[in-house]
Amino acid sequence: MIDPMEFKSPFITIEDIRMTVAGFRSRYWPRDTIPVDIFEIVEFELGIEIRTIVNLREAGDVDALLLGDFKTIVVDQNDFLNERAQNRLRFSIAHEIGHLILHQNTFSKIQYSSIDEWIAFFQEIPEEQYYWIEQHAYEFAGCLLVPREKLIEKLNDAVALARSSGFDAWDSSGDSTRQFVAHGIAKYFEVSDQVIEKRLIRENLWPPAPKGEGNNK
Repeated sequence: MIDPMEFKSPFITIEDIRMTVAGFRSRYWPRDTIPVDIFEIVEFELGIEIRTIVNLREAGDVDALLLGDFKTIVVDQNDFLNERAQNRLRFSIAHEIGHLILHQNTFSKIQYSSIDEWIAFFQEIPEEQYYWIEQHAYEFAGCLLVPREKLIEKLNDAVALARSSGFDAWDSSGDSTRQFVAHGIAKYFEVSDQVIEKRLIRENLWPPAPKGEGNNK
């Protein structure tokens, strides 16, 4: 078994992740509609079981967890049953699929006999290594659930509406305007406002381009 302190995250670039997501979406979500039905992909395309666990978040500070058999994702039971938590849960599951697609070779070297051991292993790996595997999975989930081209369309709509009301002070408006715009866009993608804010920044779409230039950077 790998010593947790010797765990190394694979080197994966953002460009690699985005190309991987494009191929994944083409194969498993060819209809290219929004929102992306991650539950349908998991159950019918990947054949992965979603299993609920009582107090999973309290046990491991996680909402969802891909098990080492790569056939099961456990989720917090309260979140699974809570309608208001569905957007967060959708992203958490997409995040775990990111681990499956990006880290399966690395994770397959880890042995465990219980969910607690699996959680404990990742709690003991070096903080920097944990940071990178989480960033990989976060980028995968964000790109999958919020495709750049669809995000640009919705941002352009929001910007056009704001400008029609006379607003054009994107650079000087602070975080509050971005939060307001993200809130309206998030409903379309069925993700949290915070996910949209981060995608706008990660995709270099904020602040919006000056009038006449468009936002398709």
